[in-house]
Amino acid sequence: MIREPRAVRAPALLLLCLLAVTSCSQIEEPVVTMTGVDFRGISTEGLAFKLLMDVENPNGFGADISELEYQVSLDNMEVATGLQKDPVAVPAKSTVEVGIPFTIVWSGIDDGLKKFLDGEEHEWRLKGSVRLSKGAMSHVFRFSENGTYDAPRANDIEFDLDL
Repeated sequence: MIREPRAVRAPALLLLCLLAVTSCSQIEEPVVTMTGVDFRGISTEGLAFKLLMDVENPNGFGADISELEYQVSLDNMEVATGLQKDPVAVPAKSTVEVGIPFTIVWSGIDDGLKKFLDGEEHEWRLKGSVRLSKGAMSHVFRFSENGTYDAPRANDIEFDLDL
């Protein structure tokens, strides 16, 4: 049996650690874009939705989104928060859609609902963080985007219920 001297193993281990650290600095930041909201239903807790986000991996290697956290504000009032911890695979140089469930609770919904249906222009902001992981390596990236939208008027909304 051939044994490696400790003097050889230590520099090899140090080189391996150095390569791992420098490879992390080469990770390009993922691009997170809010694409929409799906209405999921009504419960005793409130209105259930799913926030839809596209996450683009610009890197030449596949990775996992191991955590995605977000906050959505409407006119500087926080209306939704969420945390996705189920891993989502993102192949190299591709985009995946991530859906994160959230509920707008009944208490305090009056003010928020009025803004959603007042026919006025409102500012929105999406901010959060995404953890991109590849094997034992992971890196957290922060994201933020904002914009405006024109809310519909409550009088313009029609419901067609088939009973």
